[in-house]
Amino acid sequence: MRGGRLLLTLSFSLLVLSTQAEEGARGWLERMTQAFQQQNYRGVLIYGDGQEWQTLAITHAVIDGVEQEKLQHLTGLPREMVRHGHDIVCIHPGDHSPRLNSELSNPLHGFSRVMDIDDGQYHFTLGNVERIAGRFAQRLQVTPVDADRYGYQLWLDQVTGLLLRSDLLNHQQQVLERFQFAQIEIGPDIPATAFEPDDQGHKLTLYPVSPDHEQISTADIGWLPGWVPSGFHITAVIQAGSPQPQVAAEQKDDSGAMSKLPVRLMYSDGLAAFTLFIDPVSQEHLPEMTSRWGATAAVVRYREHSSAEADGDNQSRLRVTVVGELPADTMIRIATSVVPAALAEQNTDSANSALSAAEE
Repeated sequence: MRGGRLLLTLSFSLLVLSTQAEEGARGWLERMTQAFQQQNYRGVLIYGDGQEWQTLAITHAVIDGVEQEKLQHLTGLPREMVRHGHDIVCIHPGDHSPRLNSELSNPLHGFSRVMDIDDGQYHFTLGNVERIAGRFAQRLQVTPVDADRYGYQLWLDQVTGLLLRSDLLNHQQQVLERFQFAQIEIGPDIPATAFEPDDQGHKLTLYPVSPDHEQISTADIGWLPGWVPSGFHITAVIQAGSPQPQVAAEQKDDSGAMSKLPVRLMYSDGLAAFTLFIDPVSQEHLPEMTSRWGATAAVVRYREHSSAEADGDNQSRLRVTVVGELPADTMIRIATSVVPAALAEQNTDSANSALSAAEE
């Protein structure tokens, strides 16, 4: 009897300690989110996948209540991005317009939505305190609960919570991608003049995506994925006809609902993210493929467009492209699940009903 009570007491103590550790980790995530938005900092960031490395100079400040950010690529072509709130200006040596959230973006921004993580998608545990870029940092282990996403190790500045290093880990605990400050200064006074873009190269203004606080609608989108991993939500929708450098092509889906193609849908679970491109094509310029470089994978699949409005083979096929830092099998499943919106909603409703029944 005493042994049973001791085992029960020990089990309860371990449960309490696990809950406290989870709550402590959540507190660190909240501090990290606030630090991204509120802290002034400047430093040199190195990021890559072990095969190829890039170096960025990053300056960030809040001036008169508005976030300011400047990125300067120190390797490769001389590129620069300056952000004032949601407005973004890029200085680029080429004639083409870079995509929003492309290689010109701050690679740390993927961690700015961590408080949107649904309970049950990851387990969080606190590790040791280590030294990164000359500062003491708390290590945080982030382990996925399923095979549809990767895990992370994060090192957060002990004083401010700012992210100093991130390792993206596959299911074998191998590092697929690393971001790490080699040098950083946190809390300096940074003047507004530090965020003025240089005059060299082509100045390109990129339109912002939907701000996080706005309701994002998919009502006018004719095609949607019938499946995405649990916990993922749409964070931005960019359609043809919006102020983007895209060619508009209006089509009707099988139900007769008008939709605008091409369309780009951006999803996040708070840590992991992927982008879904749906484009009308008259012929297959690219083969169906699955490719990976470093932590990023891309999947291309084609879907038949059976709309009565299609003129012969003209725009009768859709090219579905998924790009993100997810396992390839997960991205293939997303790409092949794209169907007319009405069917996607039915699939989602059925999945939710099955989940509710399983929970009961």
